[in-house]
Amino acid sequence: MPEVLFLTDRPETTAVFLPDGATWSPYSIDPLSTADRQLWCLLAGAASCWRCEIAGTDAWPARRVMLIDRASASQFEALQAILRDRQELPDGLIALALEGSGFVGQRQRGWTALRGNLHLTAHYRLDLPAARIEADLMMLPTVAAADAIRQTSAGRCAPTIKWINDLLLPTGKVAGVLTATQIEGDQVINALFGIGINIEQAPMLDPSPFAPGAAALTDFDPGLRGSLPDLFATLVAALDAGVQALRKQNSFNLYAQYRALSLCIGGDVRLWPASCQDLSHTPPMAQGRVLDIRPDLSLMLEGLDEPIRNARLVLLPPDDSPVK
Repeated sequence: MPEVLFLTDRPETTAVFLPDGATWSPYSIDPLSTADRQLWCLLAGAASCWRCEIAGTDAWPARRVMLIDRASASQFEALQAILRDRQELPDGLIALALEGSGFVGQRQRGWTALRGNLHLTAHYRLDLPAARIEADLMMLPTVAAADAIRQTSAGRCAPTIKWINDLLLPTGKVAGVLTATQIEGDQVINALFGIGINIEQAPMLDPSPFAPGAAALTDFDPGLRGSLPDLFATLVAALDAGVQALRKQNSFNLYAQYRALSLCIGGDVRLWPASCQDLSHTPPMAQGRVLDIRPDLSLMLEGLDEPIRNARLVLLPPDDSPVK
């Protein structure tokens, strides 16, 4: 049966992520395939290597899992660079960093990956029509992250989605998602998901009208302290299930889930051009109440005939409705 290959640079901090009964063994990277060796050097540098190999199961299908204690740069950007160079990545590849620096979020906003939080990058080979799954690939990791948080917290944390892919609790933003694709012709060949979830620590990010202040899940539910391994396994399973649904052309439920989690439907918003950085010098392109989010993730605003796409959104409080 095809194997699951786990690699780590620090077994004492990553043993909790292995399936029950699995253990680490010291390993030289020389016997690895060229692709696996390249991945290891890219994500772990010159660090010593430990290996764990198990037979694939329904819970852990065959794949590569790279568990790095401290990453010196963004794993998402590193793997994205491989795809830009037209090199191959293993289907189902998972990279997890327990902490690190040089990470970036939306619009290249820098942040530090803090220990106790989740910093995951996942790669899938798809070869599916871009026109059919483009919006799905934006929704899938966001819905999967929200579902994993709800499951791990036994429903005590139920984040909502701020358009397009921020997850919020009443205490602030607890997760963000990045999606990158490699397209050839009219097909999406590869999809890369980057997911950051603040479990135990809120990164120091200056809030803005576009992005609320960061919060941690444990601010809302202290019982989630130490839940990273469970959240990791639950999230990977949710991503796998979502990708399998896309491969079987079953994405309607994904849109329904995304829409049900929306914080924006029924709310008053102002929208600025996607390139806007300074609200004081750029007037909004639209404002009004959000009537709906369409399957392509465009917004329908009250009083507007055409949907809005590719914009930056500010959700207004109930007492700050747009002037008609």
